Amino acid sequence: MDRRTVPPAPAPDRSLLPNVLIPGVSHAGAVRLSADLGRHPDLCLPHDRRAGEFTPLRYGRPVDVGPHDYDRHFPSWSGQRFRMETSPHYFDGGRPMAEMLAERLPDLRVVLVLRDPAHRLWTGYTDKVARRRLPRAITFDTFVDRCLALRANGADRFEGNRHFRTLSSGFYVEHLPHWLDVFGDRLRLTFTEHLQEDPAAEVRDLIAWLGLDPGQVAPAAGEGGEEPVAGYPAPDAARGAINRLWPALQRPSGPWWRPDPGAPVRPPRQSERARARVRSLYAGANQELAALLAGRGVDRLPGWLAGSEV
Repeated sequence: MDRRTVPPAPAPDRSLLPNVLIPGVSHAGAVRLSADLGRHPDLCLPHDRRAGEFTPLRYGRPVDVGPHDYDRHFPSWSGQRFRMETSPHYFDGGRPMAEMLAERLPDLRVVLVLRDPAHRLWTGYTDKVARRRLPRAITFDTFVDRCLALRANGADRFEGNRHFRTLSSGFYVEHLPHWLDVFGDRLRLTFTEHLQEDPAAEVRDLIAWLGLDPGQVAPAAGEGGEEPVAGYPAPDAARGAINRLWPALQRPSGPWWRPDPGAPVRPPRQSERARARVRSLYAGANQELAALLAGRGVDRLPGWLAGSEV
């Protein structure tokens, strides 16, 4: 057959690709936000919550993703305007991650969620221990030391050390510029603290930013139409009270033990010294981030950033 008579390959069906992405950060309520946004009839969520097709790129491995790779994640799609992916570990994948997402998912809009990195690091630590992703006997200070040592030589970027990468990904100013440069006006930044304070308003604003009618968001079960707070970390005032009371409720620090094999693992307490240490680690980066956002016209900042403005 004359090669000139062979019809061209059909163009990829862009309707099969995600066009809304929440790429991070982990332990910031991104999954809950995805569920809240998914209550709009024009937003379809993947059945497996996190598709993660581009995750290998985070570790320097190649990816080959096409429309049909994604189609299997959206079996309930019936023509909704938006197909939304939540993959919180994309955020610290560097510029190659942002550029490949923009190239492979050409209609993509990005909703990025940031949380106080000091609180997020503690949450990440306790979550990993509870899930047996860290040794039960590892203290928070030892965990931070290990994160810093791996960060110093770039080894926290290896997949085998991924559980120690939470500290590095909290230096948001190192990662956010890639997303801002690549996606520009197609990126919307929100903060966990704002979501906790008024989740209904934040979700309505994001729905409107997507060009959809916020009035069509279905009420959450048992919530009378208001977005539930559950799933977003507690506000600073409540967290402060918990932090003050927590030491009195805990046994002395030391090796962990589980007298009942079926009982849940109890997290150790976070000392004031450890909390202050982590805040000092992030202080300079938070100040740079506040200046970066102020320069881009972001004037509504959470407390952990507002206090970093210069």
